Amino acid sequence: MFFQKLGKFVVRYPVAILCFWTVLTLVAALLPPHWNDVTLDGDLAFLPAGMPSVEAERLFREAFPHRQAKSQLVFAISRKDQPLTEDDLRLADNMASPLQNAQGVMLYREAISDETNQQKQPDGKLPPQVQYAIDAWDESALLDRKNWQPLWNMAYANQQVGDVDEAQQYQYQATFIHPELKDETLGLVPESVFNWNQFDVLTRHTEIRGGMLTSKNGHAVLIVVESRNEFMATDNIRVLQEATQYVETWRTRAQEAGLTHLDIGVTGNAAIGGEMLMAAKESIANTELYTILLVIIILLLIYRTPMLLTVPLLSIAVSFIISSWLVALLTQVHLLPGMEWFDFKVFKTSRIFIVVILFGAGTDFCLFLIGRYREELANCRDHDSAIARALAGVGEALTASAMTTVVGLGMMFFADFEKYRNSGPAIGLCLLITLLTCLTLAPAIMRFMGQIMFWPWGDTQAFVEKSRPVSAGWWDRISQLVCSRPGLTLTVVVLLLGIVGFPSLYKRITTGRAVEVSYDLFGDLDDDRMAKQTALRIRDYFPLGESGPLTIMAMNSAGQFTETEGQSITNQLAETIFETDSKVERVFTIEQPLGDRPANFSVSSRGLNKWTLRKHRRTKEFFLAQDPALSGKITLFRVLTDRNPFSNDAIKLMDNIEANLHEKIALLPPPWNETKIYIQGTTPSIRDLMKVTTQDQKRIELGVIVAVFFVLLVILRRPMTCAYMILSVLFSYYVTLGITELFFRTVYADTYQALDWKVPLFLFVILAAIGQDYNVYLATRVFEEQKKLGQREGLLRGMVTTGGIITSCGLVMAGTFASMCMGTLLGVIEIGFALTVGVLLDTFVVRTIMLPCFLALMNRFSREEPQALAGQPPEENLPV
Repeated sequence: MFFQKLGKFVVRYPVAILCFWTVLTLVAALLPPHWNDVTLDGDLAFLPAGMPSVEAERLFREAFPHRQAKSQLVFAISRKDQPLTEDDLRLADNMASPLQNAQGVMLYREAISDETNQQKQPDGKLPPQVQYAIDAWDESALLDRKNWQPLWNMAYANQQVGDVDEAQQYQYQATFIHPELKDETLGLVPESVFNWNQFDVLTRHTEIRGGMLTSKNGHAVLIVVESRNEFMATDNIRVLQEATQYVETWRTRAQEAGLTHLDIGVTGNAAIGGEMLMAAKESIANTELYTILLVIIILLLIYRTPMLLTVPLLSIAVSFIISSWLVALLTQVHLLPGMEWFDFKVFKTSRIFIVVILFGAGTDFCLFLIGRYREELANCRDHDSAIARALAGVGEALTASAMTTVVGLGMMFFADFEKYRNSGPAIGLCLLITLLTCLTLAPAIMRFMGQIMFWPWGDTQAFVEKSRPVSAGWWDRISQLVCSRPGLTLTVVVLLLGIVGFPSLYKRITTGRAVEVSYDLFGDLDDDRMAKQTALRIRDYFPLGESGPLTIMAMNSAGQFTETEGQSITNQLAETIFETDSKVERVFTIEQPLGDRPANFSVSSRGLNKWTLRKHRRTKEFFLAQDPALSGKITLFRVLTDRNPFSNDAIKLMDNIEANLHEKIALLPPPWNETKIYIQGTTPSIRDLMKVTTQDQKRIELGVIVAVFFVLLVILRRPMTCAYMILSVLFSYYVTLGITELFFRTVYADTYQALDWKVPLFLFVILAAIGQDYNVYLATRVFEEQKKLGQREGLLRGMVTTGGIITSCGLVMAGTFASMCMGTLLGVIEIGFALTVGVLLDTFVVRTIMLPCFLALMNRFSREEPQALAGQPPEENLPV
């Protein structure tokens, strides 16, 4: 009844509806907030607060308040043929000099923002913050004797605190190198420096850590820029672009200096994060472009009426603009008084799923509306009446199918992982807006266009005859074939597909995972990305874990790691880490600052160097807690392993290290047997991500199954049919996983590890929700026809009338998901491939064969008779 009234309202007031949506679209397009201004990204930054890696990160910030670095850029200079020569190393030092100078400028600007740092201290020394800047400039000048800028900056800094003699000395040195400065006024140079939110710059000459930055064979040297940016901060895109330009500049200088043998590049977790964000941005752009193109091509092939394309395209475009704005608006609700608890976030990668689901589902909605409109037009030949009847006929089915998807996506709200918890409801909200536009704006556009919509056919009769999606005769033959022997047909299909589906189901039952998954974010990148190329190149010279070392903190509130007994405990724990696995390359501690295995004192040069470094101020600042409340209670172990920090192997190695440490601690005398271990870094964060997403997947899967089942039960009121629909989609899910894993294992034979960790969950949620759409469309039409024609004839009639339109919808949906394969991130490609295969299976196997076979088998136990419909008006023959 509601949709009959809605149909009449739309036909009567199309201009008012068009004006409403036009105004709302303009408001969404012009008013803030805009999508790109509020979206976030990254995975590790949104772990639950109680996860071990998050607690370790909090303790680290508390114990080492001056260690603010959260990610790093690593510039690598290497050569294959022989160790680096003096000329090679000089170029590397010269490359580091501007970075150190920029670091000094940043530190100085931060220092003078506090008035207390603008004058010398009573003892005549420079304020500590200013001295840090002076130290950076001093190292910059030492790295490149021809670089006048750090000398000029030191002259300016000393002038500002009243040290005229020092200022004149540095000014003279700078002018000697660069005579053009003779008449210039002192000031910071350059005015615009690299703003990478850097905290420190480390070179081979840096005390304590400098020895870590030259390879053992002398073939490579690193320059490390530590940044305050998170690993996946969106600002890392800009940082990476500027760092890449810097690399290109020095590649050119190396060529000019005749050092063509040098390989220069940039990597590090900040660069890898930037590369991933850039790849995600490219994937979003490619997905949007190819989705639109595929939808246009498929619709032209289906209906062969260009003007008809405006109905779904305009409706979806409007819904996309408005829904994106509404989602962005929700991120600002917490700014309202009393709404601080509403912490809603939206992520950049969610846009990929919003695009494909909105275009796929929105086009499907419009196709069903237009398909029913074509049927009604064939009966009454009246444009307005056909629109009203079509909306009355499919409105409830469209709403029901959309709700299965919305409810399924809504179950992600119960996840602990913030990215899941916010993405699912955001996509569901966008789909609701799309449903509203398809139920109001789409028919209003059809009503407003009138006869223009039928171009080039010219009139309604030609349109009805020439715009048939798929031949009804073909579907008549398929329906007869399926219904003649439903039991045998269903058995054969299940057995054939079970060859690839049952192994995944067996793994799910026995291990809790249907397929092996990988959390290797690094492996997602194309091999032509500079950060990945550089990382792969330097792994021949440095341990794989150099880009993401383990930071292990041992905490004992009753002990003192600075005393003799505590020093002994530190060495014992370091030895335990070494004994865990041969892949442990180095363990840097307060007792072994060069990363060697604990040993007795040696009079060798390396032994004397160790003894000197142990007493150094920077060594104590690096390895012992600097917070007064925790002084002596926490010591740090920096562990380098020969494992990719994102890999499953690195997680297993870390688990073994942690277990061995706990065993060792349990055997220590009091109070050391109460020492607690905290592990911070990329690998523990990946482990926590694996744990929380595994738990979330089980919770979400159960929630989706239960929620979708009850939605189907409300729609169909047939428990057996609803249960079978759920089972059939679950079957296609496991078959799809099996096909996807087999495909990528074959295509990426040498480099394949496992499917991306997001594939199983997103495939399950989207397939279980969207996959039911076609079952609902078929079942509602079959039950409608069975009331008129009887069980068998109603089933045949339902299959024939919906076959073409459901196939068209399935092709459109599969096409939109296939557009995800045009991206550059392997994980997105895998999800796109899996969803494409899953939708095609639902379209051509579940909907076409499995559900009709079940309904045919159920007919044998049904005694319902067709209702007499003589004399009833046509619109009453179409119960929703």
